[in-house]
Amino acid sequence: MKLITDAAANLSPERAAELGVEVVPFQVTFMGKTYKDGVDIHPENLYQMYIDHPDEYVTTSQPSVGDLLKTYEKYPGEEILSVHLSSGLSGAYSSAEHAARMMEDQRVTVVDSHMVGPALGWMVETAAHGIRLNWSLERIIEAMRTVQKSTLTMVTFSDMKYLIHSGRVSHLKSIVASILKIKPIIGMNEEDGRYSNIGQDLTFGRAIHKLVERVHKRFDNEKLRIQLMHGSNLPGVDILRKTVNEMLNGKEDLLVPVTLVLGAHAGPTVIGLAAAPQAVFDQLYG
Repeated sequence: MKLITDAAANLSPERAAELGVEVVPFQVTFMGKTYKDGVDIHPENLYQMYIDHPDEYVTTSQPSVGDLLKTYEKYPGEEILSVHLSSGLSGAYSSAEHAARMMEDQRVTVVDSHMVGPALGWMVETAAHGIRLNWSLERIIEAMRTVQKSTLTMVTFSDMKYLIHSGRVSHLKSIVASILKIKPIIGMNEEDGRYSNIGQDLTFGRAIHKLVERVHKRFDNEKLRIQLMHGSNLPGVDILRKTVNEMLNGKEDLLVPVTLVLGAHAGPTVIGLAAAPQAVFDQLYG
């Protein structure tokens, strides 16, 4: 079975190769030039562009049906499992479904992760583990759903202008007239896989504290797997890590940049985390 995902999974080329995963890029357009995420542009490049050109904005586009079809056709005769960014955030899942239907003589299963970033990466990692152990497709999908339902993903940022420009504010109902002053805490809505405003504060430090407090409220003192992420905001990461260490019982994965498809709409100040009980992974991988 061949495993396919997209660049929203936050997998480095080295990690993708280690897992045996093919990563299909998104496209980003900045100042009239189009780049392929993970091919000729990486998150750190985008955030530096934002810093260098503070009045410019990025547009993003999901992999096309043709992109996915070409990827699937590289593995003739193999069963394919294609796991993608939440359909509530992107058309990548829809493109994959259309491409799968065109593969008449090959079994292609497309999964809507309802997740983004490290949480999606953990789902893909779990699928790769199941493939190595010759699990059935049904067992692999069930294991991925276990990871999805067990994971909390949240970000916060101090500059709202990128989110406002993206047009993705309208469904974040609790962001009101003070939108330029507040520091929102954005999570994933488990029902529709869209961004949801789950908290806010007037200062970045207090927003970070609320974010971590929410993780603690969900998991209490369980031992957690935690992955921190950021745009271009290492000082913010330092505050987040200090707060995490004070309030949570967790082991931190390697720090990662926020995936371009999220970071393009959050900007360079974004920081966040994914957290899930370590016991979930111990049971699945044991």
